[in-house]
Parts: sequence; structure tokens; C-alpha cells
Amino acid sequence: MICDTVDVQTLGLGDDFEVDYRGGIARQELEEIIANYDVLIVRSRTKVDANLIERAKSLRIIGRPGTGLDNINLNAAAAKGIEVVNSPESLVEAVAEHVLGLMLSSARKLPLADSSTRAGQWEKEKLMGFELSGKTLGIVGLGRIGRRAAEIALAFGMAIQGYDVVEIGQDILQSIRCSMVDLDTLFSSSDFITLHVPLSPETVHLVDARRLSLMKKTAVLINASRGAVIDEAALAAALREGRIAGAALDVFEKEPPSQEILGAPNLVATPHIGGQTLEAQTKAISVVGSKIRKYFG
Repeated sequence: MICDTVDVQTLGLGDDFEVDYRGGIARQELEEIIANYDVLIVRSRTKVDANLIERAKSLRIIGRPGTGLDNINLNAAAAKGIEVVNSPESLVEAVAEHVLGLMLSSARKLPLADSSTRAGQWEKEKLMGFELSGKTLGIVGLGRIGRRAAEIALAFGMAIQGYDVVEIGQDILQSIRCSMVDLDTLFSSSDFITLHVPLSPETVHLVDARRLSLMKKTAVLINASRGAVIDEAALAAALREGRIAGAALDVFEKEPPSQEILGAPNLVATPHIGGQTLEAQTKAISVVGSKIRKYFG
């Protein structure tokens, strides 16, 4: 087994596996040695494309601690009978909490308040915010993270409405007090909108200039899913022109992001840290380790 940037001990594989830890391995070297391994464990840095998979003559399983599989060519892996496992369940709490943190930061202008106060200013009049209580949260994608964000938002006294391309059971909707609406209605009637969808051809620029034009002028857009779900140029324009109140992004079309989006007003930006908690990262690795053990029986 070969792995990059993963704590080997946390994998919990014991003495049944010979683990070759290659943190920071160069692409050329990985291509040269991959044929020797049955298991490959990667994070987002390593691109497991069709060329690498073709060279992996003995590979049986690829592990990716975390949620995203954007860096793995799933079709090429499937064609060779290579199983791919990840651990999306491990990041639910961390990402959902981060979403609420982004909402609060945007609503109360916390980054601006911090920077201006540190600069010796006392700008109370410029820092008028608004409360989450009584506002409507629109959730695009009611998977594990979207549902958990809804549960937390309920404690703030928010109303919940959702949209998903798959049917969500009534028991789940009742548990989070969520009413389902079509996507355009969600965008036009929500005070906060949070995105929780995978990146696919159908979701690229799901939030485009037209959908942004539907939003209330007082609304805030949150994204902790995948950057390309939003047309960043259209969002930057909407923020510059004051057509929406704000946005809070943990993910971007290109990472690190461009100055076009970072220079937009009323933007809260974080460097893809939704899942960056000690608890989530430990669980992400251990869950992948347990799935690999199960695969080999």
C-alpha cells in the first residue's frame, strides 16, 4: 500500500498491511512505482487520472479520506475493476458548523469588524448587521451536510426550505421542518442560501447570473460544497453592484482564488477549511482505513 499525506497510525490497519508512506511524492516517481501496489490512498493533492490508473497494474482499491472525488478518474478506475472509497460521513459536523459560522460572519460583518478594530477604528455605525432568527434558509442539496446544517439552523429560529434532484423522505423533511420548493423559488424567497451539491456537468455554474438575479437584495449566498457550482464572475458582479447583500465562500472555481472574486465587497472568504477540524480529519482517515480492511476481508 502507498499513501500520501495521510497519518498512517490513524488508518488503523495494524500489521496486516505493509504501508509505504510517501508524503509529498513527485508525480513522476509515483508513475514509476505505482505498479507495485495493491492500494493507493490519496488526498486532494494527488491527481489519479487515467494515465496513472493505466500504470497501476496491481491496484485493487483507491482510498480518498474526505468527501470529494474530483481528483480521481472514476470511469478509468471502474473500467479496471478498481474500487474507490471515501469518507463523506466523517466531515458532516465540521462542514455544517462551518456553514453556520460563515452565515454568522456575513450577517454580522465579523471579518470587517475585526480588521477595522485592529486598525484602531471604532466603526459601530458601519457595522449594522442582521439576525438569523426569523430568516429563511434555503438549502440546495439535502444530503448529510445539508440536513445537519438545517438542524443547527433550527436552533437559531430559522425557517427551512430545500431543493434536491432526488426525492427526500417525508420523515426526514419533518425532522428538519423543511418544505421543498423548486430551485428558482428557493433563490427568490430565501434570506440565506447554502449549497451542498456534488460537482457534475449538471451542477457546473448552477448558480449563474440568472439565478443570482432572482435573489433578494438582502440575501446572502453560502458555498462550502464545490467552487465551480457558482459562476464566480457573475457573483463578483452581483456583489460589486449591490444586487445581493453578501456571500461567504469556502470553495472556489480555482484554488487559490482569483483577485476578481476576492476583491468583491461583502465577501467572507475562507481557504477550503470546512472539514479542517481535528475530529473530522481523524475520522476521515480512520473510516477509509476501516473500509480498506473490510474490502480485504
